[in-house]
Amino acid sequence: MLLGAALQELKIMQSKLYRLYRLREDTFNVLENKEVEVDFDKVSKEIAELILQIRTLKVKINKTNTNTVIRVENKDMSIIELIILIGDLRSELSRFELLTPRGPVYLGGQAVEYITQKKKDEIANKIAEMEKRKADLDKILQSTNWKTELLQ
Repeated sequence: MLLGAALQELKIMQSKLYRLYRLREDTFNVLENKEVEVDFDKVSKEIAELILQIRTLKVKINKTNTNTVIRVENKDMSIIELIILIGDLRSELSRFELLTPRGPVYLGGQAVEYITQKKKDEIANKIAEMEKRKADLDKILQSTNWKTELLQ
Protein backbone atom coordinates (compact mmCIF):
# COMPACT_ATOMS: atom_id res chain seq x y z
CA MET A 1 0.00 0.00 0.00
CA LEU A 2 1.26 3.48 -0.84
CA LEU A 3 1.69 6.04 1.92
CA GLY A 4 -0.86 8.35 0.25
CA ALA A 5 -3.45 5.57 0.18
CA ALA A 6 -2.71 4.76 3.82
CA LEU A 7 -3.29 8.39 4.78
CA GLN A 8 -6.63 8.36 2.94
CA GLU A 9 -7.59 5.11 4.65
CA LEU A 10 -6.67 6.58 8.02
CA LYS A 11 -8.94 9.56 7.42
CA ILE A 12 -11.83 7.26 6.46
CA MET A 13 -11.25 5.12 9.56
CA GLN A 14 -11.14 8.17 11.83
CA SER A 15 -14.43 9.43 10.38
CA LYS A 16 -16.01 6.04 10.96
CA LEU A 17 -14.70 6.03 14.54
CA TYR A 18 -16.26 9.43 15.16
CA ARG A 19 -19.59 8.20 13.79
CA LEU A 20 -19.44 5.12 16.03
CA TYR A 21 -18.71 7.29 19.07
CA ARG A 22 -21.73 9.46 18.22
CA LEU A 23 -23.90 6.38 17.71
CA ARG A 24 -22.90 4.98 21.08
CA GLU A 25 -23.51 8.32 22.80
CA ASP A 26 -26.86 8.85 21.08
CA THR A 27 -28.14 5.36 21.89
CA PHE A 28 -26.72 4.99 25.40
CA ASN A 29 -29.98 5.95 27.05
CA VAL A 30 -33.05 3.96 26.04
CA LEU A 31 -36.67 4.30 26.94
CA GLU A 32 -37.89 1.99 29.64
CA ASN A 33 -39.78 -1.05 28.31
CA LYS A 34 -38.63 -0.35 24.75
CA GLU A 35 -36.48 -2.60 22.62
CA VAL A 36 -32.83 -1.54 22.31
CA GLU A 37 -32.08 -0.34 18.77
CA VAL A 38 -28.30 -0.46 19.01
CA ASP A 39 -26.52 -2.78 21.41
CA PHE A 40 -24.03 -0.82 23.53
CA ASP A 41 -21.58 -3.73 23.86
CA LYS A 42 -21.62 -4.46 20.13
CA VAL A 43 -20.84 -0.83 19.24
CA SER A 44 -18.17 -0.66 21.97
CA LYS A 45 -16.51 -3.79 20.57
CA GLU A 46 -16.55 -2.32 17.06
CA ILE A 47 -15.00 0.89 18.43
CA ALA A 48 -12.23 -1.05 20.20
CA GLU A 49 -11.43 -3.02 17.03
CA LEU A 50 -11.34 0.11 14.92
CA ILE A 51 -9.08 1.89 17.43
CA LEU A 52 -6.63 -1.01 17.17
CA GLN A 53 -6.69 -0.85 13.36
CA ILE A 54 -6.12 2.91 13.45
CA ARG A 55 -3.23 2.55 15.89
CA THR A 56 -1.59 -0.12 13.74
CA LEU A 57 -1.94 2.03 10.62
CA LYS A 58 -0.60 5.12 12.43
CA VAL A 59 2.48 3.17 13.56
CA LYS A 60 3.16 2.08 9.97
CA ILE A 61 2.69 5.64 8.70
CA ASN A 62 5.01 7.04 11.38
CA LYS A 63 7.60 4.34 10.69
CA THR A 64 7.47 5.17 6.97
CA ASN A 65 7.67 8.92 7.60
CA THR A 66 10.63 8.48 9.94
CA ASN A 67 12.64 5.96 7.92
CA THR A 68 12.10 7.21 4.37
CA VAL A 69 14.76 9.69 3.31
CA ILE A 70 14.17 12.02 0.37
CA ARG A 71 16.13 14.82 -1.29
CA VAL A 72 14.60 18.26 -0.70
CA GLU A 73 16.27 21.57 -1.50
CA ASN A 74 19.63 19.83 -2.01
CA LYS A 75 19.43 18.19 1.39
CA ASP A 76 18.56 14.66 2.50
CA MET A 77 15.74 14.57 5.04
CA SER A 78 13.11 12.19 6.28
CA ILE A 79 9.47 12.66 5.34
CA ILE A 80 8.71 13.59 8.96
CA GLU A 81 11.34 16.33 8.81
CA LEU A 82 9.68 17.67 5.66
CA ILE A 83 6.28 17.60 7.40
CA ILE A 84 7.73 19.54 10.35
CA LEU A 85 9.42 22.03 7.99
CA ILE A 86 6.09 22.69 6.25
CA GLY A 87 4.43 23.15 9.65
CA ASP A 88 7.14 25.62 10.67
CA LEU A 89 6.55 27.61 7.47
CA ARG A 90 2.79 27.67 8.15
CA SER A 91 3.42 28.99 11.66
CA GLU A 92 5.85 31.63 10.44
CA LEU A 93 3.42 32.73 7.71
CA SER A 94 0.57 33.10 10.19
CA ARG A 95 2.76 35.26 12.42
CA PHE A 96 3.92 37.43 9.51
CA GLU A 97 0.30 38.11 8.58
CA LEU A 98 -0.22 39.63 12.05
CA LEU A 99 2.36 42.35 11.42
CA THR A 100 0.40 45.59 11.01
CA PRO A 101 1.34 49.20 11.58
CA ARG A 102 0.38 50.56 14.99
CA GLY A 103 -1.32 53.93 15.17
CA PRO A 104 -0.30 56.88 17.31
CA VAL A 105 -0.33 56.66 21.09
CA TYR A 106 -0.54 59.45 23.62
CA LEU A 107 2.17 59.68 26.23
CA GLY A 108 1.88 62.51 28.71
CA GLY A 109 -0.74 64.18 26.55
CA GLN A 110 1.48 64.15 23.47
CA ALA A 111 0.94 61.98 20.40
CA VAL A 112 3.83 59.66 19.61
CA GLU A 113 3.89 57.87 16.27
CA TYR A 114 5.13 54.31 15.88
CA ILE A 115 6.98 53.52 12.67
CA THR A 116 7.43 50.06 11.20
CA GLN A 117 10.87 48.53 10.90
CA LYS A 118 10.03 47.15 7.46
CA LYS A 119 7.92 48.56 4.65
CA LYS A 120 4.66 46.82 3.70
CA ASP A 121 6.04 45.77 0.31
CA GLU A 122 9.07 44.13 1.97
CA ILE A 123 6.79 42.12 4.24
CA ALA A 124 4.48 41.26 1.32
CA ASN A 125 7.48 40.02 -0.71
CA LYS A 126 8.71 37.91 2.22
CA ILE A 127 5.24 36.40 2.65
CA ALA A 128 5.05 35.64 -1.09
CA GLU A 129 8.46 33.92 -0.99
CA MET A 130 7.45 31.84 2.02
CA GLU A 131 4.09 30.91 0.46
CA LYS A 132 5.83 29.76 -2.72
CA ARG A 133 8.34 27.69 -0.77
CA LYS A 134 5.55 26.12 1.30
CA ALA A 135 3.56 25.30 -1.84
CA ASP A 136 6.65 23.75 -3.48
CA LEU A 137 7.35 21.66 -0.38
CA ASP A 138 3.68 20.60 -0.21
CA LYS A 139 3.94 19.37 -3.80
CA ILE A 140 7.05 17.37 -2.96
CA LEU A 141 5.33 15.85 0.07
CA GLN A 142 2.20 14.90 -1.89
CA SER A 143 4.27 13.42 -4.70
CA THR A 144 6.39 11.47 -2.21
CA ASN A 145 3.29 10.14 -0.45
CA TRP A 146 2.04 8.63 -3.71
CA LYS A 147 5.42 7.07 -4.62
CA THR A 148 6.38 5.63 -1.24
CA GLU A 149 5.42 2.14 -0.13
CA LEU A 150 4.14 1.89 3.44
CA LEU A 151 6.66 0.14 5.69
CA GLN A 152 5.41 -2.79 7.75
